[in-house]
Amino acid sequence: MNPFDRQRAIMALVLLASALFVAAGMPYAARWRRRLRAAAIIGFLIALAAALAEVGIWLAGLWI
Repeated sequence: MNPFDRQRAIMALVLLASALFVAAGMPYAARWRRRLRAAAIIGFLIALAAALAEVGIWLAGLWI
């Protein structure tokens, strides 16, 4: 997977987590609010870990 595809995958995960946060605030989602927010937080944490790992690998010079 080239770097551009990795960045697009991370961005897609961030957009999905944002959509989950928005959906959790809707009135019809009162029953699922806690689960939607938890899924959004987990998605953001995964995206953050992936981005930090990519930066760490880049700084280490392992990708040319």
